[in-house]
Amino acid sequence: MISFLEGKIEHLGDKYVILNAGGVGYKVIVSPKVINILSKSTSAVKKTGVDFDGELVESIEGLRNIRLFIHSQLNMREGTFDMYGFQNKEDLELFHLVTSVNGIGPKSAMAILSTVEPKHLKVAVINEDANYLKKVSGLGPKTASRLILELKNKVEHIDVGNIKGIDLSQEGQAVEALLALGYTQYQAKETLKEVKGKTLEERVREALRILGKR
Repeated sequence: MISFLEGKIEHLGDKYVILNAGGVGYKVIVSPKVINILSKSTSAVKKTGVDFDGELVESIEGLRNIRLFIHSQLNMREGTFDMYGFQNKEDLELFHLVTSVNGIGPKSAMAILSTVEPKHLKVAVINEDANYLKKVSGLGPKTASRLILELKNKVEHIDVGNIKGIDLSQEGQAVEALLALGYTQYQAKETLKEVKGKTLEERVREALRILGKR
């Protein structure tokens, strides 16, 4: 079983990377957050070629070695061996926690963690706020309720930083407001991390100011 991979990025896809580790190219599924961080580290295009799926790719030079913690999964239905990569052990642990919920597989867990902040997920579970999970992650009502029920006694030990004073109702409304203005779920979520406004209006206004500069 592979615990982690370390090497250089050969290709950045929209949902995956090809990691050159020891001369072998590994296709690793990662979150939009990881893709965004890695794309900012790209310094130059080296060459074009074809990957093992027959797709035209661009190799990249100038990236430092990175390490991804890995969850590997044999997909019997599609006949593939999928790998999911995370920046740190804490993110991988949270991924394992979410996939422990009945009916939530690796792809669904990755989608959930790509739209819900770890600290917000913890608060939603503790407060049994299924509406927030449905609104932000797109989970159906039964799955959201099941996730809360099965994780209720498991999230306390997960260290996601200070969760005191987090208002999920306001957070959900702020995300919805930015989505209505044409921004993506990822843009809204990442930008709202930077805002310091206290009211909903202040948070949305400051988020728009930040997004307008990008």
